Amino acid sequence: MHSLIARFLDLPKAVAALEKADQAVALTPEEAALAESAKAHPLSKAAVLKAKGKAQVSPDSQQHLILLTIEAATAMISLDERLGPKVAAANEALRAEGAEDDEAHQLVAQAVLEEAFGYAEDPTNFDADFLAETLETLIAISKMSSDLVDEWLEKFSKLGGDQRSLRFRVAETLVEAAWSEGPQPVSPEHVDDTLEALTSTVASSEYAKAGEALIAFLAYLSTQKIIGPQRLERLSHLVRSALASGVELDADLEEEEEGDEADDEEQQP
Repeated sequence: MHSLIARFLDLPKAVAALEKADQAVALTPEEAALAESAKAHPLSKAAVLKAKGKAQVSPDSQQHLILLTIEAATAMISLDERLGPKVAAANEALRAEGAEDDEAHQLVAQAVLEEAFGYAEDPTNFDADFLAETLETLIAISKMSSDLVDEWLEKFSKLGGDQRSLRFRVAETLVEAAWSEGPQPVSPEHVDDTLEALTSTVASSEYAKAGEALIAFLAYLSTQKIIGPQRLERLSHLVRSALASGVELDADLEEEEEGDEADDEEQQP
């Protein structure tokens, strides 16, 4: 995660920076960014300051603190020599396709949030490469439409031969999970929701094939620039891990059933 987020997720440090800003003294760039974020979100600032000195931070105060740090980090990233131009290009592309300024900003801030909390990587490490990739994909995402998505579904399912119906169902499930509220980067939560939905719509004997079809659709979206190489690798690994866990679970259930049958046989006179 960005160094600002890592620093100010510590509530006492965040409170100290906000109080320092109120005293009109010189601030570091990170403190200044947090102060500007707090100025734009006074309710969140009040919730964070209210938590000062408490032994435990409430979930509500923690959420307000996360919001302030994400907004502050997004502002700093927008000025970064490498990432700033990518933020500007993403915002320009999104606005050109009809997004309001706030909608474009939220997608960029969401990318910063995901880099910080979306994966199991070391939180002390700021993965600028992954964030840069995500910002680049927002340009392609900005051009998405229902007609274009329908075209992708049709083309992808046709590539499946006798698995066409399954591939269409899997792809449609991911589309619903990821984009029912509008285009955005495909996240681990979207993949988890897709896998869960498929457990009730796909026969257990076809679940592994459905998982492989999901990986194939993620790869197809990568060819459309909607998913970058790093995201593709992470999401595909997530699907494979879920499939492996399912196989292990099935094996455990079979062993339990066999054990129960053996017990029943022993108990018979």
